[in-house]
Amino acid sequence: MKKNLAVVAIWILTVYIFKENGLLSLDLVALKEYIAANQEYAMLIFIGVWVVRLFAFIPGVPLMIVGGICFGPVQGFILSMVGMAISETLVYVVSKALSSNKFNLFLERKNPQLKALLMKHNYKFLALGIICPIAPSDVICFMSASIGIHYRTYILTVIISNIPIMMLFSFLGITMGESLLGVILILLSAAIILVLTIKIWTNLKQEPCNS
Repeated sequence: MKKNLAVVAIWILTVYIFKENGLLSLDLVALKEYIAANQEYAMLIFIGVWVVRLFAFIPGVPLMIVGGICFGPVQGFILSMVGMAISETLVYVVSKALSSNKFNLFLERKNPQLKALLMKHNYKFLALGIICPIAPSDVICFMSASIGIHYRTYILTVIISNIPIMMLFSFLGITMGESLLGVILILLSAAIILVLTIKIWTNLKQEPCNS
């Protein structure tokens, strides 16, 4: 109950901050004009939302699309990638700090197969967990750090794994309302990637759980 109330409170605070700073508007022209006039400020807020999304359970895909709409596909992609890298670095740091904590042990007991697959496939399973939409990506990132994966390997895997989907959804944001064919092609490409990763994920999950 307390967890749900905290999530709701963070969502309300996020909406309030966006509203007070003129970033919550259905008028895209006015929104883009505001961002153009307050570029650095708007970018900091956007990256900040990426960082707090972990605590507010905000999915990454909507933020990628919003980034494309508000900042354009290239700048939106860069900002989303920066925000993603910072948030997942935070996950890595917290996991390392809690490496012997009961919470980490709780995750391992609750997800024994994930730990076994991480130990077996290392960064390859981390990459799959990031791309696959049905995988608990933040849990996998957290556990990757706990089993001792080097930070450079970890963050490079996070960045490279996010590039395809992040590029597609960043361009989707600017394409919506301009080219129906473009939207269809982007969604089709994303669907193919997601279906393939789901199939791989399902096959791996069916492997015997040997630690």
